[in-house]
Amino acid sequence: MVQDGCTDPCRQTARIRTGVVSRGRVLAAIAAAAAATAASCAAAGPAAALPRPLPVTAAPAANSGTTAGAAGSGAAGVRRECSAADLTVTAGAAQAAAGHSSLVLLLTNSSSAPCFLQGYPGVALQLRDGRSYNAARAMTGYMGGDAALSPARVQLAPGATASALIEWLHFPHDGSATVTPADCAGDRAVRLLVTAPDQTTSARLAPPGPASPACWGFQVHPVVAGRAGQYLGHASATSNPRTNHGR
Repeated sequence: MVQDGCTDPCRQTARIRTGVVSRGRVLAAIAAAAAATAASCAAAGPAAALPRPLPVTAAPAANSGTTAGAAGSGAAGVRRECSAADLTVTAGAAQAAAGHSSLVLLLTNSSSAPCFLQGYPGVALQLRDGRSYNAARAMTGYMGGDAALSPARVQLAPGATASALIEWLHFPHDGSATVTPADCAGDRAVRLLVTAPDQTTSARLAPPGPASPACWGFQVHPVVAGRAGQYLGHASATSNPRTNHGR
């Protein structure tokens, strides 16, 4: 049957053409939308760059060493102990009070390098018969000493001096008025021997004179800084509340 001059095949062809046109319009619309989107992105400028990762670096190595401070400042000091060859030993100030006598021993670093002293000097009176009268070690005594609990390390720069105090009672042990070897151990000593801490070579000094013989109570106190032979602030022998030897 023919209607409007077109057969059924004609109608089918028309429907196909209509579908093709409609599909073409859809594709054209999609293309137009894509173009509009691209144009808007171009107008907004280039996309922001993503942040770059930070480079990985090794951690700094730990400093295992220490910086030594000046000698005697409380920081790390010298590690070399003074030898007998480093030191010049001389006699310093002598004092007497209430039957007690004392003598300061001066130990000067005569070398060209710093060193330290710590502890007690060895001190002995050499007697005429070859025997020795050795001083006993004591932190403090009637005439002075060191108030610390133990001897401190004393650092000595070249030319610096440390000191130690020795003391004794200069009257006979039995209380008699006459000094004899029987009651005065250091009577008529011929030499005073002084050995620096941890050393074996002794310096030889003049012994106490006849007016102040080392009869008994012979003591040596630790090496301290300075030339006084005792801790700072030590009171005089007559006002010192610490007494030894029953005096």
